[in-house]
Amino acid sequence: MPGIDPAKFGLLPHGAMRWEQPHESLEGLIGDYFIFDSEGPESVGSVEWMLPNWPVIRFALAENPMTIEAPDWRWSPLLEAGFYGPTSRVLKHTSSSGVSMGVSLTPAGVARLFDIDVADYRDRMVPLQSLLPDGCKELVAELRASDQGPAVKFIFDCFFLARMNRPHPAEPRIMALNRLLLDDAIQTVGDLASAVDLPVHSLARLANSRFGFPPKTLLTRTRFLRSLVALKLADSPHDYRLIDEGYSDTSHFLRDSERFLGMTARRFLKLETPFLDAVLRARLLVLGTATPALGPAIYKKAVTEDL
Repeated sequence: MPGIDPAKFGLLPHGAMRWEQPHESLEGLIGDYFIFDSEGPESVGSVEWMLPNWPVIRFALAENPMTIEAPDWRWSPLLEAGFYGPTSRVLKHTSSSGVSMGVSLTPAGVARLFDIDVADYRDRMVPLQSLLPDGCKELVAELRASDQGPAVKFIFDCFFLARMNRPHPAEPRIMALNRLLLDDAIQTVGDLASAVDLPVHSLARLANSRFGFPPKTLLTRTRFLRSLVALKLADSPHDYRLIDEGYSDTSHFLRDSERFLGMTARRFLKLETPFLDAVLRARLLVLGTATPALGPAIYKKAVTEDL
């Protein structure tokens, strides 16, 4: 990104990352393209954490296996090409060096690309080919043969422009709900239903089928991530005055910490997470939001737009 010094990412010497904005025709459908790389003995067996997120397409191109695990399940080794559904808790990632890359999808992007009931895929990973049989193997081969750097954006743009050129009938409502979830004035399911102009039961059906979770979970997850990211990026990470104003008190925030992190916020903030910290900084600098679940940035600019 012109004008942005990569040194501000704060990467460790054995790691590298690249963030790209998708083609302008994919704006609002794809949040970003990313490439992560690491090498050397320091990266073997390194552990990092992944925050709750919207669906992601991820390609594990490393020679050695990578693993992702939660308290009650484990994906090992990661699929060469996988579709990761929306997640509701922090995930532990173990790497053994090498390249991985991916595509952060928005709920509207998932509707265009797959038209699936997203609730069926929450907190799950499935082979990408099961959802995209046309061209998946060819895409992996092209990524492997590329420079796995600047050339990747063009490869992804060509692939997704050819498959995401037809709007989904529910797209206006999906995009509107995504924008409203980012509006910190929306605090309750009733507020959300009123703003999106839907009965509560219709809102619940839309949220589950297109976002993967009930409306209350989506609101709570957004509020928690706003707070956690603010603490992670702060000079004083234990200053609970930084948490979202929607929390009634610190204990309210700490209860959500147990829910989404599986541990206290204090314990999580004490963990060594250099790669996650670099991801949050880099994504904020390049794309305007620290994590896809708090974006895309264009939605944050239009939370009061009429439906």
